[in-house]
Order: sequence, then structure tokens, then C-alpha cells
Amino acid sequence: MISLQAVIGCALVLTGLVIESAASRHWRAGARADRIDARAALALGLPALGLAVMAAPFA
Repeated sequence: MISLQAVIGCALVLTGLVIESAASRHWRAGARADRIDARAALALGLPALGLAVMAAPFA
């Protein structure tokens, strides 16, 4: 049986990948990005958080 921790971690990773895909389409369309774009921060942060959740030894 799959744990809830793995499901949450995978969901965070996949959400980050979807946001990264949307952000890259936005940038390719010629839209100007701010210095630190919120989409870029989420695209980096969510997969990292998801991997940390999956690796954490919650009991």
C-alpha cells in the first residue's frame, strides 16, 4: 500500500513540474519576467519540498 507521505510528495513534485512548464511557455511567448518570478520560485521550491517530504522519516 502506498503511504500518504509518498502521495503528497509526488503531488508536490508534479505540481512544480506543471508550473515550470507553464512558466517556460510564458517566457517563450516574450513576456517579461521580474527579477525573481513567482513561477520560477515555485518551480524550484515545490519539487524540492516534495522530495524532502518523501525522504523525511515520518512515522
